[in-house]
Amino acid sequence: MKKLARDEIAALGLALGGLGLMFVLTEYVGNLWYRLSWFYVAMIPAALLLVRLEWKKLFKFEPKHALWGVAAAAILYGVGWVGALLLREIWPGAGDEIERMYAVLADLPGWQVWPLLLFIIAGEELVWRQAATQPFVQRLKDGAAVVGGVLFMLAHIPWAPPILCLASLFFGTAWSWMAVRTKSYWPPFIAHIGWDVLVMFVARYE
Repeated sequence: MKKLARDEIAALGLALGGLGLMFVLTEYVGNLWYRLSWFYVAMIPAALLLVRLEWKKLFKFEPKHALWGVAAAAILYGVGWVGALLLREIWPGAGDEIERMYAVLADLPGWQVWPLLLFIIAGEELVWRQAATQPFVQRLKDGAAVVGGVLFMLAHIPWAPPILCLASLFFGTAWSWMAVRTKSYWPPFIAHIGWDVLVMFVARYE
């Protein structure tokens, strides 16, 4: 196997550093939304500085990106709904775990939730779908999406219940695959926002 490239090492270092930072923030910042916001205040500049990607090209928006993102949000919401239904059938405690997941996310800081949600998702997409995924595309092709999904899931370990870690792995991999395939920041960003709004505010998996 080829030696790890410089940006692959940087991506792994970014993810491991992020895991350590999340453990620290989980200890000292009680509100999840503020915790995640502080996390991405640190992680966004770190990603931009450490991982050498064609950022300008990745951030170039085209109208089709919005269509792809909205369609993906709807599809992934449906997949998640079916998944939640199946989990309840095969795992007796799934309903309680889903309730626990929503309880973790319920500490909403009033009107601030909307700008915080936008900022957090923007950070997640830049760090995990771009900086932590794209460096592995040359070596792994579509398999880079799995790397991105696993690294995204690791950042949830310090604070998230198991079912949310599972969801972060599955949906994180799906969004990373979109980033790999479209070579753009915007489709997975729009899909992620759409899915979060649906799952948290419109039609919960309950």
